[in-house]
Amino acid sequence: MSHRHICVHGHFYQPPRENPWTGAVDREGSAAPFHDWNARIAEECYGPITLGVRAGSDGRTIAYDETLKRLSYNFSPTLLAWLEKERPALLSRVLAADAATQTAIAQPYFHNILPFESRRDKETLVRWGLAEFRHRYKREAKGLWLPETAVDVETLEVLAGCGVEFTILDPKQGEAVKGLGSDDWVKVDAEHLDPKTPYLWVSPKDPSKSLVIFFYHHRLSTGIVSGETMVSAEHFAAAVHSRLMPNDAAQLVHVASDGEFYGHHHPGAERVLALTLDLLKADGIPAIDPARFLALFPPPHEVRIRENTAWSCDHGLGRWDKDCGCRSSHLPAWNQEWRTGLRDALNKLAHRLDAFYEDDAARFFDDPWKVRDESAAMWLEPGGERASAFLKARAKRPLTAEEKTRALELLMMQRERLAMFTSCGWFFDDISGVEAVLCLTRAARAIDLAKLLGEDPEESFVWRLESCVSNMPCYGNGAKVWRTLVASARVGLPRAAAHAAMLDHLDLPAPEPPLLRWKAGPAFRADKAGLAGRSRTLSIRDVSVRTVDTHQSAEFHALVHRADRLDFACWLSPRRDPLDPVLVGDQFLRLTDDEFRAAMDERFGAARFGLDAVLNDERSEVVKALAGEGALGASRAAYLKRWVECMAAFRRGGEEDEAVLQLLSESAVHAFNAAELPWSSELEDRLHRHMEAVVSEPIDSARVSRALRWLDVLWDAGLLAGTWRLRDAQARWSSALEGRGPSAALDACRAVGARLGLADFSRGIAS
Repeated sequence: MSHRHICVHGHFYQPPRENPWTGAVDREGSAAPFHDWNARIAEECYGPITLGVRAGSDGRTIAYDETLKRLSYNFSPTLLAWLEKERPALLSRVLAADAATQTAIAQPYFHNILPFESRRDKETLVRWGLAEFRHRYKREAKGLWLPETAVDVETLEVLAGCGVEFTILDPKQGEAVKGLGSDDWVKVDAEHLDPKTPYLWVSPKDPSKSLVIFFYHHRLSTGIVSGETMVSAEHFAAAVHSRLMPNDAAQLVHVASDGEFYGHHHPGAERVLALTLDLLKADGIPAIDPARFLALFPPPHEVRIRENTAWSCDHGLGRWDKDCGCRSSHLPAWNQEWRTGLRDALNKLAHRLDAFYEDDAARFFDDPWKVRDESAAMWLEPGGERASAFLKARAKRPLTAEEKTRALELLMMQRERLAMFTSCGWFFDDISGVEAVLCLTRAARAIDLAKLLGEDPEESFVWRLESCVSNMPCYGNGAKVWRTLVASARVGLPRAAAHAAMLDHLDLPAPEPPLLRWKAGPAFRADKAGLAGRSRTLSIRDVSVRTVDTHQSAEFHALVHRADRLDFACWLSPRRDPLDPVLVGDQFLRLTDDEFRAAMDERFGAARFGLDAVLNDERSEVVKALAGEGALGASRAAYLKRWVECMAAFRRGGEEDEAVLQLLSESAVHAFNAAELPWSSELEDRLHRHMEAVVSEPIDSARVSRALRWLDVLWDAGLLAGTWRLRDAQARWSSALEGRGPSAALDACRAVGARLGLADFSRGIAS
């Protein structure tokens, strides 16, 4: 048995990018050609790390390699939740890797800087993270990764109290060491702490609390971040060799970094990593994970930690609450003084929400904070029956339907209040950055839930944001960021109803996001000719809306008036109020646009919705669909109209495959870039559904033909943002055909492999 090992830990993490009102990730333009950064990084990193294409060390031209099975790793709960919804095949590979090796470790549910959290919040985040790990991996976690490796004694006590056996830190976070059984502590720093062995940590406050700490090799790990370590497999392997002593003592070269550096930040780095592990194994230095190493080689030393430190800040924890100097590479005149104000504003908001929660939830639960700890069960297995059973088991008395909704709203408010402290909100350089806005969006959702419950902390919170001065003059401060970037993300029941009504007015489908359900009833319609041939239209319908997570619901009369191509107005009235569509229609026919809108404002209130009520992703597609003949010309406008009608039927679930593909293949003839056609970005997902059907029935000729037709047309149209999902499906298709002998399906599978550049795919998947 070898006493020398390599451990590569990958911390795979993405913040909760979902809009908290809809449960869907809004389009992030900076991630183009992908819909969002989760999708882009899945293609560039998460996919290849689970099933990559690389030059094999044995001379094969192409080989499949499942690198994740040779790593220690953690995937953040928020990332796993996204994978479950958007990349289930990739999630299956992540879980299968752990089932084969049990090398995954847990992480707190949200990526908060734990030393900044109260002990109660530390415990909730860790317990949620461990519950999520148990739910996903079907076993207990032995280790837990701390966000940013941020640590203090209380954090380690919480881990130990929850049964965590080990964590991983930067050597600069070790303060002193001593041999087990010795009383002589020796001060150490990052240069003198030996990271080749694990260390026992015992709480100086409560000796009953202990766990093991692994320290990674700092310079080798920072070389992964900079790319220096990843120059080549030979260079990486030599760097590992240089850190091993020429004796038989148990030694572990441990490297750790964000997993996204393999393939996303450094394209091709996942191939370098795989080949490095091949070279080291051939030299008698196999890969191992911390749990297995610990089982073989118990810690010979004890360690004390430097409190309030983290791996990505040289100033303690300054990067998450002050202008400490840690930053990205923006203009030198920029500063990050806004960090202090943002943390102060969120802390005060949290304290107010906590006090309200404790008082109000005490009406339903004997121990509201224990119920919060246990509420992860609802996030992990959502559903009305699950929520009802959860509340029934914990409420101190039977709850009415209204009380159940209120209890769910209180717990959801706490979930969002914890999510608003996600660490990346402070990590980068401006409060207007996408990461800080994500945190503010979670705060807005928590505030909206508090308002529903009778508590309104928004005014004082936004006032505090005025102290957060942005480096972007167009935003000024955090309050303006709130009013512009955050407000546009809010989706209450009225906006959801207006969204559904306006799409129905245009005879367009309105797909429901994960957290909202709506239904539009039959519409009363009227229209009249306008100036320059413009058609002005009115529609009136009933719309019902409800939320999936908190069970809120509302019913409205929705009036939609269109005065020009993009000029919409929508008024909502409670359904219980009487409304005669014929009388309103008569007003519409008699009055000018301005007069009609003034009359509706007087009757229903001036808080009408415009096209900006349409949800963000859908709005950009609707605008493209409504391009006028004057801008396009008669021929192109006719083509666009046919395309929109065809896509509308297709999105409603119709079997319009051939019609869509035929129109798509004609786009260039009509001077359209296929990627700019409304809803064309959705077609890639449809291709993947067809490929999954092929994998499930690998010799069904009709399914194979349909999938190949889709692949050919989308490939030629340039609508494939990435190819990893296709490589994954092709690999599983090839595996399903193994041993069946020559067939048309096998020929088709080989043709797909060749198109994807898998020249040697038929040799199978290498272990």
